[in-house]
Amino acid sequence: MKHVIKLPDPQKELGFPLMKALEIRQTTRKWSDAPVSEQELSNLLWAACGITKHKVGQVKSKRTAPSACNSQEIRVYIILKEGVFLYEEENHELIRISTDDIRESIGTQKMMKSAPMGLVYVADLSRMNSPFLRSDEARRFCAWVDTGYISQNVYLYCAASNLGTAVLSLVDRDKLHRLMHLKEHEKIVLTQVVGHLG
Repeated sequence: MKHVIKLPDPQKELGFPLMKALEIRQTTRKWSDAPVSEQELSNLLWAACGITKHKVGQVKSKRTAPSACNSQEIRVYIILKEGVFLYEEENHELIRISTDDIRESIGTQKMMKSAPMGLVYVADLSRMNSPFLRSDEARRFCAWVDTGYISQNVYLYCAASNLGTAVLSLVDRDKLHRLMHLKEHEKIVLTQVVGHLG
């Protein structure tokens, strides 16, 4: 039986101005040791790619970030001291994948390994079945672009919530793929670290 953690409802009424968040958004490379709270994690994941409109019949749900042909192919994994979790946006919950602490494998830069939490953006290519996404090149291009939307949402939430964050492209994807027990059609695009500002 899978281990599921139901997240608290996201706080959608936070009053931080969008234009101010855009102005102060930045990459941060130092964090305090304080863990990210469950409420902060709930808010952050909903901002990343949470559901804004639930599916009705054959009509797919809508997320806070766009995706090519509404494929919703980017899955967000959370890497914590307690293990690896998959964000299941439809029910706003975490599904535990493993109890291994693999935070040191989020990126290859040593300075990033001190962050209390990492996000791993994984493209599930089996979801990209639109006739417009037939070629490998089209799927790869769209997956990278869609990841950019999600990671920017995280940047803006962090700016509004006094959290530090950095997107990483220097990743040993093969190693991380093995540690996360991903399937062949699941491809790691980028990672992102998050923590409280020191």
